[in-house]
Amino acid sequence: MSIVFWVIVIGGFALTLFILSKTSKKKKANLLEKQKEETNNYDRYMSRFDDPSVLSKLDTQLCSVAGTRYANDDTGENRQDILKDSKVGDLLMLLPDELNRYDDAAIKVVRLNGKQIGFLDMDISVEIKSRLMSGSPVEARIKRLLKKGSVIEAEIELQRYSRKIKK
Repeated sequence: MSIVFWVIVIGGFALTLFILSKTSKKKKANLLEKQKEETNNYDRYMSRFDDPSVLSKLDTQLCSVAGTRYANDDTGENRQDILKDSKVGDLLMLLPDELNRYDDAAIKVVRLNGKQIGFLDMDISVEIKSRLMSGSPVEARIKRLLKKGSVIEAEIELQRYSRKIKK
């Protein structure tokens, strides 16, 4: 009886390890696929602009993301939930929102997975929209995530480029 008991215990332990290793491999594969998709999204996004490698960088600019407390109109997803999955250093896409009823220069701030975290601050959106529409690249990344009570707010860093080609 004791041998049967130990065989069952060891078999159960081995089965548990086998299941955990399969789950871990699936998670790793899913994560790699997600990263590849996000990289492809960013490459496609940047391909619409002039090549930044031949342009001179301007000073970076920090700005806050507006509207982080609201849900997205298109999906209903809460932006706070999206920000919880974000981290400092994440690259972002800046997409003009032509249908925005509040601001005709509105710029959506979107993660590489396509989920919107808010809008570019109105004070800078006119300039950035002009740059984007003329093919001038503006790179954006999360600089800080600030927790104020139960609300997460995001500060992003914008890298703008001169229209002049480097010599």
